[in-house]
Amino acid sequence: MKKNYLLYVLLFSSALLITGCDDDDYNSSPDPIIVPSIFDESEPINSIPLPPDGQRWVLNEQFSDEFNGSQLDESKWVTPHPTWIGRAPGLFEKERVSFKDGCMVLEGIKMEEPKIVNGTEFNISCAAVVSKEQKAHYGYYECRFKANKTTLSSTFWMSTRTGTFPVEGKQPEGSAPGRFSQELDICETIGRTGDFSGKYFYEGMNSNVHYWFDPADGSERQDIRAEESKLSLPDGKVPSDDFNTYGCWWHDKSSATFYLNNKPGKTIQFKNRNTNAPFYLTEPMGINMVVETYPTPWIELPNDEELADDSKNKTYYDWIRSYILKDLNEEYPEHTVEKVFGYKVNLNNKHAVMFYKENNKYNFSFTYASDKNCKVVFALYDVNKNEITRQSYNLYAGYAKINLSDTEAIMSVDNIYYAVAYILPAASDDLNSAYEIDSYGFKCIK
Repeated sequence: MKKNYLLYVLLFSSALLITGCDDDDYNSSPDPIIVPSIFDESEPINSIPLPPDGQRWVLNEQFSDEFNGSQLDESKWVTPHPTWIGRAPGLFEKERVSFKDGCMVLEGIKMEEPKIVNGTEFNISCAAVVSKEQKAHYGYYECRFKANKTTLSSTFWMSTRTGTFPVEGKQPEGSAPGRFSQELDICETIGRTGDFSGKYFYEGMNSNVHYWFDPADGSERQDIRAEESKLSLPDGKVPSDDFNTYGCWWHDKSSATFYLNNKPGKTIQFKNRNTNAPFYLTEPMGINMVVETYPTPWIELPNDEELADDSKNKTYYDWIRSYILKDLNEEYPEHTVEKVFGYKVNLNNKHAVMFYKENNKYNFSFTYASDKNCKVVFALYDVNKNEITRQSYNLYAGYAKINLSDTEAIMSVDNIYYAVAYILPAASDDLNSAYEIDSYGFKCIK
């Protein structure tokens, strides 16, 4: 645990942000109140977005993998793609998938001799790893990878793989008759700069939402797209410079938010970008990690020199993680993967002032992240570290915010107090066994 004597400063001009403050709780702007901390403090949790109140994120292991082994986990993944051979001139081949240094490696190389498949010529060998199951539905999906240094793609996306679905009963009322399929491109990127069409793909994270519509009259399939999302890496960096985390919160049938290194872009509504007519993504999908060719004039093809360079032609996938929402009190198996969430606790709304309540009841909240079922103890102390009140919460593994309503504590006006949260093993009541502690000091005033 890190000892950190930060000073929490609050001006009365921002009193509306104070826990327990109402509009009529203040009438003037006195000098700032400064309260140094005398307990340990934790770093802010840097993780996936907070779930809605009353719910927690849990890891969905079927669509998660740390890629620490020496071969593909065939209970989860398939290679090459079972229904798509690749985009010419790139052909998916299982030999292009390997494992090294805790990563799954997908590469692209020039074939010694071209291959003819179904009448089409391929001369670049590429890679695709896709989920065995097609049951990934609403939730949060993230993947950490380092792109190759060619114009081959490095991608992470979701799609319905086989068949189409009837529009009736699954799309907005009044939709044209026909059938549909879905595609949610979380990240499509490349790792080489240059002056060519589509060069914006090397700037960072490019995301798209496709609604593939097959009209009932048998006319040509339509690619109906929502608004694009583009998130750029800072300081002119490109995706092959380092590992980055690409994420998406698929909220519901109507919207998704894309995240780059845990920072959100705008939320995309599922509407035709040309007509603004809504469409829905209602069906579970499969997950895809693919290195493929984007042929000209979309993006220029990789050259023979870079395809032959082992320092350039490989994309390194560090891990992929998928999360679903469960109610706070809903039991769910603890995940077996180590160090997904860690064991962390943060007190929220840290302010230097707490307004005195005549009923001695106050509102606090904390955020926790835990790989296993755990216990969080919330306590209030006076300036001499004498305990005033304590509450214990037995919590399931996951990531969530807990609102503490009507915490009862007798506090005196103009005295200094400390709010402290401890995250412990589930079976422990010993505060000395805490994985982590967070705290802040405040002055109780009228």
